[in-house]
Amino acid sequence: MGEIVTDMEAAPSANPASALSAAPPAVASLATPGEFRYLARQPILDATQELYAYELLFRADAGKTVNTVSCEVATQSTFDLSLLLGTVSFTEGYPAFINCTRQALCSGVAYTLPHELVVIEVLEDVPADAEVIAACRGLKEAGYMLALDDVVSPEDRPELLALTDIVKVDFLLTSEAQQRELARQLGSHVRLLAEKVETHEQFHAARAMGYTLFQGYFFCRPQTMQARDLPSAHLGYMEILRRAYEYELDIPALANAIREEPALMYRLLRYLNSAAFGVCAVSSIVQALNLLGRDEIRKWVSMVTAISLAGPRSRELIRIALTRARFCEQVARHLGERPTEFFLAGLFSLLEAILDRPMAQIVEHVPISSACRAALAGEDNPPGLALRLCTAVGRGHWEEIPGLCIRLGCTEQQAWEWQNNAHHWVVEMMQRRGLS
Repeated sequence: MGEIVTDMEAAPSANPASALSAAPPAVASLATPGEFRYLARQPILDATQELYAYELLFRADAGKTVNTVSCEVATQSTFDLSLLLGTVSFTEGYPAFINCTRQALCSGVAYTLPHELVVIEVLEDVPADAEVIAACRGLKEAGYMLALDDVVSPEDRPELLALTDIVKVDFLLTSEAQQRELARQLGSHVRLLAEKVETHEQFHAARAMGYTLFQGYFFCRPQTMQARDLPSAHLGYMEILRRAYEYELDIPALANAIREEPALMYRLLRYLNSAAFGVCAVSSIVQALNLLGRDEIRKWVSMVTAISLAGPRSRELIRIALTRARFCEQVARHLGERPTEFFLAGLFSLLEAILDRPMAQIVEHVPISSACRAALAGEDNPPGLALRLCTAVGRGHWEEIPGLCIRLGCTEQQAWEWQNNAHHWVVEMMQRRGLS
């Protein structure tokens, strides 16, 4: 048996809104017994920051860096796994961008997957020769969408551009003048995808130029905000978090604060009724809180509050934050540390994106531990290392994973298992517990 472990994160959200309709498979039969193969996925967003698709990234095994895997092997294996397990298992119904080499295009392997679930991404080194053009034309006629990767000029492989639905422009490798010229000449007849967009400022600039799809880590890095105060609607939630983390927990006061936020109260009661206690019906906030220990109160209040803070924003952001929290919690148990602190570090790691406020400003409102605060500031303490590892696994930063595993005393296989477990946990919770 070989295990396929899929990424929980993407680069974001893709909706930041990923519909959590199906859990990824944990185990599948592969050609080589005991072989592990891994896929990460990077979200692709539309102009409203809603999830449009995922790009699938392949890695052969936990002991190799991505550079040891050829493009041919990566492409063939991605198609193989998608055929074996179903593309929907990896993307939950959203389209999957799959990188294609010349050999993959001309061999017809793309026809093994349903056209409505796949975007064929033609790599930048694929020549526009007669065989490639014929293969792309056949795919178009069969209903497949084509994306052309790393376009730097409107004159770049014009024969392929004429067949392309989506043009990808690397914002780290092109100048602003090139980006604008591509948008001016191509924007009227193809969709422009800005990739490696690192900041909100880049995102807004690309959108203003006419780009309609976006890929990168911009949603994890908030714009610099001049105002010091959080919106009043958020202050109520932050007050609940503050009360949950007081040294002497006052359950009646915390319950009263929760009651003032009807959406939060509903979500918390619904979650506790269905997930925490089974047949034991919970009829009040005080009863629910009294049934939990202090650490569990802090964990669940933090989680549900974070979901409420997001409001109609990205479900993908919440999915990633919860995945990180669950991942870090498993690392804590591996290290013999208290899991609550690790869980909170993972959960809070995306609050700056959810609230569009710097992290330092957000944590002013919640008396979290110094270790958690240090982890969120990027320090390499135990929860900080756990957060770095789950981020590397989620984003497909293969080269960072071995060193972090050594520092945490775990194997790479354990890291992927933690990620897979976290994903299943988040899918079940958000889909069935009223938190989606």
